[in-house]
Amino acid sequence: MIVHLASEVAPFYKRGGLGDVLGTLPTYLSKNQPNTVISFYYKNRMKGDDLNFMGSFDIKIQNIYYEFHYYHINQSGVDYYFINMSDSNIFSDMETSESDSSDEDGEMPYKENFPYIIYFYFAKAAIQLIKNLNLSPELILLHDWHVCGCLAYTEDIKKLNVKQACKTVVLIHNYEFQGEILPDLLDFLDPEVKTELDSIYKQYGTATFFALAFKNADYVATVSKTYAQELIQKSAPHSGLKFLDLIEKDIFSLPNGIDDVHWSPEFSPFIQYHYNKNTYKEKKKQNKQELVKEMKFDDFSKPVVLMMARLTEQKGINLLVDLWSSEDVAMDSIENILNEDVNLIIYGRPAGGLKGNIHKRLTKAEEKFKGRFSYISNYTEENAHRFLAGSDMILCPSVFEPCGLVQLYGLAFGTIPVVRPIGGLKDTVIPHTESSEISTGFYIDEFKNESLKNAIKEASDIYYHRKDNWDALIERAMSQNFSWDITVNQYYNFFEYIRDNKKRRRIKNKLSRNYVVNL
Repeated sequence: MIVHLASEVAPFYKRGGLGDVLGTLPTYLSKNQPNTVISFYYKNRMKGDDLNFMGSFDIKIQNIYYEFHYYHINQSGVDYYFINMSDSNIFSDMETSESDSSDEDGEMPYKENFPYIIYFYFAKAAIQLIKNLNLSPELILLHDWHVCGCLAYTEDIKKLNVKQACKTVVLIHNYEFQGEILPDLLDFLDPEVKTELDSIYKQYGTATFFALAFKNADYVATVSKTYAQELIQKSAPHSGLKFLDLIEKDIFSLPNGIDDVHWSPEFSPFIQYHYNKNTYKEKKKQNKQELVKEMKFDDFSKPVVLMMARLTEQKGINLLVDLWSSEDVAMDSIENILNEDVNLIIYGRPAGGLKGNIHKRLTKAEEKFKGRFSYISNYTEENAHRFLAGSDMILCPSVFEPCGLVQLYGLAFGTIPVVRPIGGLKDTVIPHTESSEISTGFYIDEFKNESLKNAIKEASDIYYHRKDNWDALIERAMSQNFSWDITVNQYYNFFEYIRDNKKRRRIKNKLSRNYVVNL
């Protein structure tokens, strides 16, 4: 039995890519052994009417009993459990709007939305629920910092499996957000939690949920080989890199995959004209015609360039809208890209919400560049599919990118990625400069507007003047296979590594501390 702990699970509740992963990975893993997912129950924000209330239980913290309710659904062979406190507003976020509301701040999905003490309450409740259900897990996968409070209760976790000690793996999906633990509420926590945190405070003067995880987890992994290397080399642009010194083991690479049926132009439930790599020439063109009409672009012959992301500094929106300069400079940055004879769509929730500068400047740009620029802030999955099917290129100009899913969606839809060569983007996109025979996209060499322009110029030149090469590029992109059917094998190899002492010792003899293990 494998138990996953996470703060979001698609389709029940999703803020970003983490939810997508939890909505698919357990299903694929369940083909080999039972998988169970435990997450938060967000009252009035959950999708799906089939969640069944199962019962209640109490946990004791600092001699006070707290009541928790839990809900259940089985989907595709996976059991999903959702926990809420008896005060149903506790896990309902600090925002009152729906999770897919258009005015939601794109910067917020993985920040500390609750007082951190709530995550420890969830942690203890999750451990108690595992015990109550007699799941007896072999392994617990803790997805990102929100659920790492469980690792303050390591002795309780080990006892969850009656035959052998339960092992824990923390998966770093995004180290930008770490869950800082402030000392002012330590007295409200159990003594064992305070003891675990005190040692971190003494060493570093501060503590985070990830620091707690690095100290106590049996294994640490992240979602791409290059991102793991960036963390180890401390070249990733994050604070809190000092806590990585707590990892006395290796960092494993467990890359994400995609559902290649749902995220497929052949089977997508949302696009009008379905296609595959043998039929894309006519059908993708028809999807583009519909999109160009919808966006009110003047010239169909121009390539449609799509940026589809949370519009945050991490995702590289500053390359298009320089927030540190005047509005005129920001408009010049966008025009610099449009002058490469492209139509541009910016699609995603802006940092700062609808009152922030990103939204204001992109709205201004839409007015200024009518007929060749469009901005849509209200994200829906239906639009994501339609926009991918109708676009020619997908922009991923990220400052850092642990894994990235958008470029994988782009490849699947024959929408050519233009990416920064970092993290998972580098691992999944082969640049045109490397070899025109194997390339699947283009690299943005430096984090500069001019470098972005040059990458789009290179791609546009092939689009306009070397049609056969562009078609070959699309066919290679659509031939890539990053489905969970393939990438899940990394997990199987990892689980075998954990179980096989001889194999573990054999690999260990070849590794130095903090080596990236790409099984």
